[in-house]
Amino acid sequence: MILLKAMKKLFLIGLSLYLSLTPLSGHNQSPADRHQPHDFQASKAMVVAAHPLAVKAGVEILRQGGNAIDAAIATAAALNAAEPFASGIGGGGFMVIYLAQEKKVTVINFRERAPAAAQPTMFHLAGRLQPKWRRTHGLAVAVPGALAGWNYALQKYGTLSLQKVFQPAIKIAETGFPVSSTFSSINKDEYDKLLEMDGENSCYLNQGFPFEPGDLFRNPALAKTLRLVAKKGIKFFYKGELAQKIVQAVQKKGGIMTLEDLASYQPLEVKPLRGTYKDYEIWTIPLPGSGGLHIIQLLSIFENLPLKKWGYLSPNYIHYFAEALRFIFADRARYLGDPEFIKIPVAQLISKKYAQKLIAKINPKKVAESYPSTDFSPPRHSNETTGNTTHLCVVDEQGNIVSLTQSINHFFGSGIVPEGTGFLLNNHMDDFSRNPNSPNAPGSRRHPLSSMGPLILFHQGKPFLVLGSPGGTRIFSSLTQIILNIVEFGLGLDEAIEAPRFFSYSLKGEVRPLFVEKRIPASVLDKLQQMGHKISLRQAYDKYFGGAQGILILPAGQGLRGGADSRRDGFGGGY
Repeated sequence: MILLKAMKKLFLIGLSLYLSLTPLSGHNQSPADRHQPHDFQASKAMVVAAHPLAVKAGVEILRQGGNAIDAAIATAAALNAAEPFASGIGGGGFMVIYLAQEKKVTVINFRERAPAAAQPTMFHLAGRLQPKWRRTHGLAVAVPGALAGWNYALQKYGTLSLQKVFQPAIKIAETGFPVSSTFSSINKDEYDKLLEMDGENSCYLNQGFPFEPGDLFRNPALAKTLRLVAKKGIKFFYKGELAQKIVQAVQKKGGIMTLEDLASYQPLEVKPLRGTYKDYEIWTIPLPGSGGLHIIQLLSIFENLPLKKWGYLSPNYIHYFAEALRFIFADRARYLGDPEFIKIPVAQLISKKYAQKLIAKINPKKVAESYPSTDFSPPRHSNETTGNTTHLCVVDEQGNIVSLTQSINHFFGSGIVPEGTGFLLNNHMDDFSRNPNSPNAPGSRRHPLSSMGPLILFHQGKPFLVLGSPGGTRIFSSLTQIILNIVEFGLGLDEAIEAPRFFSYSLKGEVRPLFVEKRIPASVLDKLQQMGHKISLRQAYDKYFGGAQGILILPAGQGLRGGADSRRDGFGGGY
């Protein structure tokens, strides 16, 4: 029996590699060298995402004649099946779309909203904050927007039906796939939550236990759900039988979501946020997605600093970056929230003049003694490894582009699975501030502030780089570092993505540690400590810093290059 189990596991691992690699061009890595920088290559079209089966789904749709929007939705749905711990129809997100023929950039906001009954002190009992209510409780669940956003994009800018683009995801969920070490480790980390919120019979547990690498993971309940949504339309989710199951599950766990909350949800198409860096243009999402704003702020700060002189991963570069982050986090706490409900000085915050003011506050020799005092508390405590969320990029043959970030917040979200549906509900209410007086306090139908920052970088008027990442509050620092790695330090795309990362922030006016991957040279860390930074070492390739995905668009006739982060199960493919 033991021998049979061992043979089965070896077969499943081999099957996983076969399914993942054979349909896609440009891949020659083995698991042993997965951290070695490797650009995926294609001449006409490409998909990059956090799981090879999701990439296969997107490429399949492109080969069938779908455009970038069709492929992006197919990939997003496939991630729900293949990487269910990070995103899905129980969550939300943002997408940046570039329409090549019209030379137009637009954004679709399908971020979750708070239920109508939400209010600033909803997570307090007798005046005391109840942290668990923000994460593993019915109150943690915001109204999902993913399906509404996918459907909106498909109907307005796609060419295929929801039924067509859902087929790959349905197949993945039905036939299953061998669990990766990434899936298994996250499943083990979140085991207690799943056991508490969904029970030992959860589809996300293997007969009551976490999945081991190589175990076959199937989700026939999710396949059935996706098939019904494809057949009946998203009204089945927002107004039909699924809506009733969602509300029942949330209220059973103490939540306040109602059928009206689901029925009234609508995605928003909004103007992108634009910034510049030298002769580059950044097109990204506006608030309540804060990542784009902060990327523009950081790039404006570094625009006139001597980065090439300082050098890649130099003490001066990391010092200025960490200090800039600490001042930016103070602004974040003071100003940012849902622009539908509060006034935010966006133009001022992203201006070049304001960037100069922030530079003037940075002491080139040492850490500041204090920062603007705020009551900011990161939604996730910054020493946790919560590499939540997921990102995907698509470029089609016509030059249309999608940069899409989506999430259920923490890995495996709230842990709540509506009965018989196979999908997880988010815990994005935790992205609201813990302070009832914050501009990002919970409120009726408000979007919680997000750190997402999907973007398209243009160079001299032409698309140059498609990029995005998960990683909570580390998203915008990671993406900025990748951009600078490419345009200032001359790294290749995947080399820039795999490069060592660092992050810091300020809390109530006080400096917080400088979190660094331990691949940064010891001599650099010693110098940073001499400047007053308290160093906190992370793993060499740490999920704490997310899992970025990108596509580099080379000059005419030279094709596409994809970069996929090995901190997760990143992959790229095309033709």
